[in-house]
Amino acid sequence: MAGRIRHDAGNGHCPRKIAAVTFTELAASELLMRVRDFVGRLLVGDVPAELCVALPEGLSDAQRRHLETANATIDEILCSTIHGFCQRLIAPYPVEADIDPGATVMDKDEADLVFEEIIERWLREKLSGEEDGLLAEMVLREAGATVALVKEILGRLRQQRTATPPPAPPLPPLVQTFRATAKAFAKFVKQSKVAEPETISVANASAKWRMPWPLRRRAMIPPA
Repeated sequence: MAGRIRHDAGNGHCPRKIAAVTFTELAASELLMRVRDFVGRLLVGDVPAELCVALPEGLSDAQRRHLETANATIDEILCSTIHGFCQRLIAPYPVEADIDPGATVMDKDEADLVFEEIIERWLREKLSGEEDGLLAEMVLREAGATVALVKEILGRLRQQRTATPPPAPPLPPLVQTFRATAKAFAKFVKQSKVAEPETISVANASAKWRMPWPLRRRAMIPPA
C-alpha cells in the first residue's frame, strides 16, 4: 500500500487527495511513516527493495519532480481506519448525521475502558434502589460471580448487538407441570415413610409453592 501511495504521488497526485484506509490506528501511523521513508529514499537515489520491480531504472525526471513537490506536504495524506475515515466525512455535518459535534473515534483500549465504566455505573444504579430483585439477590449470595456473569453477558451483547434470545416457552404449562410433579413427589415421600426431615421439608415446600401474584397475573396462571 505504501508503494501504491508513492506511485500516486509520483504521478502528480496531491497528497491531500490521497486516502489510505487500514484496519487499525497503529497500521495507519506505520503506513504514513513507511510512505515518508520511501519518498525520502527515492529522492536521494536509493530505490527500496520493495519498489525495485516497479522502478527498475529508478525515478524518471517527472516522477522526481512530483515527489519533490509532494514531499513538502506528505503529512496531508489521509491514513486512517474505516471508522476514522467515516468520522472525518461526517464531522462537518453533525446535525445531518445526528452526532455530537465533539465526537471522536476511540481506539479499542479506550472503548473497553468506557464499556467497563458504563457497566459499573449501571450496576450501581440497579443495586442502589430499595426494591429487591433477582440481580440484588444474586449479588447478595455471590457478588463476585454475579458481577463476572453480568459482564460476560453484556460483553457478548456488545459483540453481537443484533442477537436476540429464542422465544421462551409459555409459562403457564411449565408452572402447572411443576405443581403436578411437586405434589406427586410429596405424596410419594409421605407414602414411603422415609424419615428424612430435609427431604420431607423440601417436598412439602415444593407442593405449596406459588408464584408471586404480579407474575401469576401477568402470565394468567390460574390459582392452584
